[in-house]
Formats: sequence, C-alpha cells, structure tokens
Amino acid sequence: MHSLAERFVEHTREDGYSFDWDPALIHHLDNYCTEFATSKPSSEVTHSVIMGAGAYLGEMIVRNSDWTWGYCTIESAAAVESPEGLRGYPHNKVAKRINNGTEHDLEAFFKYAITGEAPHRTTARIIKPSWWQRLRSRA
Repeated sequence: MHSLAERFVEHTREDGYSFDWDPALIHHLDNYCTEFATSKPSSEVTHSVIMGAGAYLGEMIVRNSDWTWGYCTIESAAAVESPEGLRGYPHNKVAKRINNGTEHDLEAFFKYAITGEAPHRTTARIIKPSWWQRLRSRA
C-alpha cells in the first residue's frame, strides 16, 4: 500500500494537486474526491482513484500513528489496524465519499484514527466481531 500511496501523490501532482504527508492538509483529500465525483468518471477510472486515494488515506494514518497496514480476509480488503485491534478500511471510506458524498468525511476518518476521538458533528462507529461480545461476557 505504501508504494500505491506514493504513486497516488506523484500522479495527482502531475494533475496539479499537491498532496504530501503533512496531516494538517488531509482535508485536501475530501476536496479532491468531491471534484473527482463531479467529473462523472468511468467505473474503471473511479476504481483506480479509490485504490490510490484509499492507499494514501491509509498511509497517512500509518505514518502519523502507531497503526499498521493489514489484510482482512473476511472483507477481502486492505485495512489499517490499531494496536488495540481496531480496524479501518480506507479504500471503502474513499469509495463511500466518492459514491455517496460528503457525509463520508475522510478528514474525520483520519482524525478519529489518529486521536481516538470523533471530531465535532461526526459519529464514529466501532464494529467489533461477534467473538468480542462472547469474550467480554466471560470476563
């Protein structure tokens, strides 16, 4: 995912965007996805952007926290994982942002992963596997 994120930064720079690894500028990814969605791209181009932007979002989380990249076999998807076992799917979040709009705020997703606190006016939802409840009930 690291190299895919690097290629996303390089390719978008060729298109006039200036993504880098400064977390203060993560909001530019939301703006980019909004502009991209309004261009009515083909499904092939959309998939390519979702993969690149998702890798960038995940790599921003990994570079600015103690989260790591992993792979979820249940979801068949790359994921970022916290030391506490929380898992986020940056590609899915980017896809929702592009396909469903601004209610899927990428900056909020990033900030929640980094700080553990849901940003003002957002709702963070933690989905735990079924074994989690069974494990807690035995404690």
